[in-house]
Amino acid sequence: MSSTSSYLVGFCYHEPGAFEMSQRGLMEDYESSTGVFVEATSAEEALAWGERVGEALFRHVNRDASLDWKRFGYFAWIEQTPETSSWKHCLGYFQRVAVGTMPDFDRMGGDAYQEWMDRHKPEV
Repeated sequence: MSSTSSYLVGFCYHEPGAFEMSQRGLMEDYESSTGVFVEATSAEEALAWGERVGEALFRHVNRDASLDWKRFGYFAWIEQTPETSSWKHCLGYFQRVAVGTMPDFDRMGGDAYQEWMDRHKPEV
């Protein structure tokens, strides 16, 4: 039996308003990014699943199951050191999934992140 590790996979996409403007040529580059912790047997397996999650989120938030995430130039990456990354302040926001399991898309995206941040404001 192979053991698994947890990988933070980040990916970019456009949310509806920015996606619509980019398709009309009104914005050059206003992408969103988010991530998910993926339990996988290898970084390659985690990255491949993260790409599937990224495309599914992109389709979900834009309400169009035909959108081709890679065709629009989106990509995913493994965050090598999450605890020192630009996301170190919000690691608790990212959902954890196993390869083959999709996260809850309603808990992802800009609005969900803002709600999470409002609940996790640092004490002054």
